[in-house]
Amino acid sequence: MFDQQNLFFMKLIYTALILLFSFTAIKAQTVEKQFNTFSFSPAFELLRSTHSNLFYSPSIKVNYLYKNGFEPGLGIEYSATPIHHDNGYVLYKLRYLPIYGNLKYNFSPTKKLQPYVETSLGLSIIKYSIAADPTPNSTSVVKEQGFYVYGGTGLRYPITKNIKGFVGIGFKGYRMSTNDLDINPHGLSFQAGFSIL
Repeated sequence: MFDQQNLFFMKLIYTALILLFSFTAIKAQTVEKQFNTFSFSPAFELLRSTHSNLFYSPSIKVNYLYKNGFEPGLGIEYSATPIHHDNGYVLYKLRYLPIYGNLKYNFSPTKKLQPYVETSLGLSIIKYSIAADPTPNSTSVVKEQGFYVYGGTGLRYPITKNIKGFVGIGFKGYRMSTNDLDINPHGLSFQAGFSIL
C-alpha cells in the first residue's frame, strides 16, 4: 500500500514536471519565433510641419528582428499635401516618396509592451507645382530629390500572437538641407500601424 501511494505521487510529480517543461518549451518556442525573422509594418503617418501644414502618408517597413533588440530594415512612404507656403512661395500638390534605411532598437523585446527608438535615413523623390506669393496662379512644375531623415520613439503592443500594433512620435524632414532657402517641409511626425511577424 505504501509503495502504491509513493508510486502514485511519483507519477503525479513526473506528469506535473512534464507538463511544466512542455509549457516552458512551447512558450520559449513562441518567443523564439518572434526573433530571427522578418516583420512587415504598414502604417499611417501624419506630419505637422513647422509651417502648420499637414502631410498625410501611408508607409511600409520591412525589418529583420534580432534577439538583442535591434531591427535593421528598409521602408518606403508616400506623403502628400494640397498646398504649402514656404520661403515666399506657394507650393501646390506636393508629393514626396522617401525610400530609406531604418534602424529600430527595442528596449524590452520579450515583454508585452515594447518601447523602442528608431531612426531612418534615405532619399526623397519630390514633385510639386510652385508659384511666387504675389502671382499664385503662375505655376511651374518642380521635380527634385532630397535627404530624408526621421528620428523618434514609440510603443509596440500585442494584438494577436503574430500581429503587434504600434504608435510613435518623432521628428521628420523630407528634404534636409543647410540652405535655408530650400523647400524643406519638416516637423513633428505621428504614426500608427501594426507589425506582422
